[in-house]
Amino acid sequence: MRRESLFFGVWARLALAALTASGCAADPPSLASVRSSAEARVDSTAPHDDDAAKLLAGPLTPETAARVAVADNHAVQAAYARLGVAHGELVHALRVPNPRADGAVRFRKSGSPDIEILATIGLSDLAFLPLRSAAAEESLEAERLAVVAFVVDLAFDVREAFVAYQAAEQILELDKSVLAATQAAADAAAHLHEAGNLTDLDLANERAFAEEARVAVRRAETARTEARAHLSELMGLAPGAEWTAATTRLPEPPAEELPLEHLEQRALARSLDLTIAKRRATAADKRATAAEVEGLVPELRAGVSARREGDWGIGPAATLEVPLFYQGQGLTEVARAERREQSELGASLTFTIRTAARTAAERLTAARANAVEYRDVLLPLRQRVLDESELQYNAMALGVFQLLAAKRDEVQTARAYVELLREYWTARAEVERLEAGRLRVVR
Repeated sequence: MRRESLFFGVWARLALAALTASGCAADPPSLASVRSSAEARVDSTAPHDDDAAKLLAGPLTPETAARVAVADNHAVQAAYARLGVAHGELVHALRVPNPRADGAVRFRKSGSPDIEILATIGLSDLAFLPLRSAAAEESLEAERLAVVAFVVDLAFDVREAFVAYQAAEQILELDKSVLAATQAAADAAAHLHEAGNLTDLDLANERAFAEEARVAVRRAETARTEARAHLSELMGLAPGAEWTAATTRLPEPPAEELPLEHLEQRALARSLDLTIAKRRATAADKRATAAEVEGLVPELRAGVSARREGDWGIGPAATLEVPLFYQGQGLTEVARAERREQSELGASLTFTIRTAARTAAERLTAARANAVEYRDVLLPLRQRVLDESELQYNAMALGVFQLLAAKRDEVQTARAYVELLREYWTARAEVERLEAGRLRVVR
């Protein structure tokens, strides 16, 4: 009986250790923790309020619009659901092998039947738990970082869409100004033509300007509608949802520019893409190791055997499966291929990030220079031309059509400046996205 008690005690302790190991799988990362990790990478001065309704009740800024998107967008919830899949794989990797019981009854012609009971548990499965769980934990962390990357991308996509909407509103306003000027010129031309003081050619020319301006306004209205709809879509709002922007004017370039020196090194160091690829490569490497070891080590099951042949007999039992024909080559090959894939992907990403960082720095530098040139040189020059034209018009040295043309040119220059501002803020967001560890993905 002492030997039986000792064996049962060892078996019980082994089962307890297995149950303890299975409980090591923590809960999946919460969406709040994912958002927190993303916010640490996205510089934001927006209020920390995840209530989309409250944010939508007030005027939106690019930062608050991004918060609405993270709180309301179903795509974020779908990305977060993928964490449940990875966590389920971790729980599966930490599964404790269920005990297996076999029984047999042999009837005799005379006397009581023989009864045999065999209960075993897979010791090999228990031994491989650390290898399996390590691979699953790496995969879970890779998926967590992938969701963080999705949230970071969404925040920057919303910011860029907000800039596009502001630009569309400004361009529409300016195009309406052009239409007003050209329509005024066309009306004046019609009156002069009726009085016989304007040729048919000049009248047709002014009317053509007015019709072109009218088409431009329609196109600008369509662009504004599309920009607003795209921004609403990114924020996860239903079509036609009401919201207002804090301002429909793009801000001027700030006095101090983002530091562009060593941008390439910072982008590589903070790259979520590279980290995800490394995590997935590590997970694949651990899966390959586990598959190789499992393929070489015989599968061992141990437990208790009880048999009654008149009296009950009880003792240890073991079964052994020898890997004679199959040593896990398939799983090993799959894991090794995944490891190579992620390693090559990491190498490719390194080149892509380096190129993107250099291009983004050059684009931001050029965009700033162009916007500042228009603001400090071209816009003042156009205003001066308009002022001088008004003076000469008042002195009757210049006709009304020349004055209206000067006004039209001044507005067109302002329109071009808005386009340059949009290019600048988009280029700046691209640099900030790289600093946050992400490459710009065209959706």
